[in-house]
Amino acid sequence: MEKRSRRRLVEEKRIEEVTHLAEQVMQKKGIHALTLQELIDDCSISRGTFYKQFPSKETLITYLGIKALNFWAGLLDKAEHYDGLSRERLMVLHASHVLCHHLNFNSYQCIFIANSEANRIAVSPELNMILDDRMHKLIDYIQMCVELAVQEKNLELPDTLNAQEMAFFIWSGRYGAALASSNYGFFPSVSGDLTQKYKEYTHYLLDKMGWAPLTTQINYERVLNQIFKTFYKSECMLARKIYKKPHPFSITEEVLVP
Repeated sequence: MEKRSRRRLVEEKRIEEVTHLAEQVMQKKGIHALTLQELIDDCSISRGTFYKQFPSKETLITYLGIKALNFWAGLLDKAEHYDGLSRERLMVLHASHVLCHHLNFNSYQCIFIANSEANRIAVSPELNMILDDRMHKLIDYIQMCVELAVQEKNLELPDTLNAQEMAFFIWSGRYGAALASSNYGFFPSVSGDLTQKYKEYTHYLLDKMGWAPLTTQINYERVLNQIFKTFYKSECMLARKIYKKPHPFSITEEVLVP
């Protein structure tokens, strides 16, 4: 295990204090009402030290996005011993996404804001690299599922795409769909449960790729429910207690099983 310096431990404690306060402010007032001044007034850190660590709101947003990605990756780790087939394991990404959204919604929003061009320009390259590293951990999980599928002979990749490229595009679809769900109301011809339609689209896509078992061979809704029950029972119980729908059209509006 890496031994962290005293200075680094102090910095991590500051980051945790400030991001926790920021989440409380966002919970009460929303992300747009979040100001550095309010946090300075409420935290134990001096003004000079605060601005050294958080020189801008964009920097704070990136720290919050990193925190959400760390939380998401931690949820993935909870199911690391799942012995399902590759396509079943891919559903752990969906389950963990749902819970990240439900349990850490304010920081979850910051993932998308932190990755916007305007935010990235205002943040140090070093901090953006940390953000990218955390994002890559999620893509690496998808790549593991793709590589396992090939080993199982449940998926044959085309000559023009390798496992890493396939993982990137699967992630791009999930990331883009989550981001674009805010524009759902712009398409009046689309109706019904967006989450369910997104899952149907995903299964259609994976079926067309020939990623076995196909949806005609296995009930993936049952697989997803079993993942929630086996690995995330306590998280589901907590989510049902605290969850209030922040957005009616997010692709992570999953019904959490008992």
